[in-house]
Amino acid sequence: MMLGVVVGCFLLLITAESGLGQNDTTTTTSTTPPTSGGSSSVPTTTLSPQEECMQNNKSCADCLKFAHCLWCFQDNSCKQYPVGHILPRESDCPLDQARWGICSVNFKILIIAMSCVGGVIILLITSCCIYCCCCRSGKGKKRFMADEAKYERQKEERKRKSEERRSERKAKTDEIRRKYGLVKDNPYSRFDADA
Repeated sequence: MMLGVVVGCFLLLITAESGLGQNDTTTTTSTTPPTSGGSSSVPTTTLSPQEECMQNNKSCADCLKFAHCLWCFQDNSCKQYPVGHILPRESDCPLDQARWGICSVNFKILIIAMSCVGGVIILLITSCCIYCCCCRSGKGKKRFMADEAKYERQKEERKRKSEERRSERKAKTDEIRRKYGLVKDNPYSRFDADA
């Protein structure tokens, strides 16, 4: 599978390099002898992509110099790439006989290599999603448990401090009552004093 990925990437690079820097139209110039006015006119003719491909019908290397040309080994001809279709049709040239970008790689190998690259990319995306959803959730659960324990500790600390403040207030209140003789040590003390 890795070999397919490497081959696919290599093919893409070669295809990109062969298409770069190539002119899609070639101009042919012809000079005419100067006219009586002393100026020379240089008419230029532009070849259509179809004519340009037919003109480079000598070999596969000559044909594939232009990105819009397709070499077919079935009839050893250079044709214009069928722009309306992603892949050449069987009527244009069979896939195992068609070459584009590089002479040594046919369209069947190119399709297989691109499928391998696409499969690897889908596999990587799927494994990343699985890792993020499943493996990272365990860390989130641990973090939640740690936060929960911290919250419980804080709750116990607040409760303890509240109890301490309550006992301090009670001690101060009792001290003030003793100072002014309002101590209620025995609820029946006043009743006994009256008797």
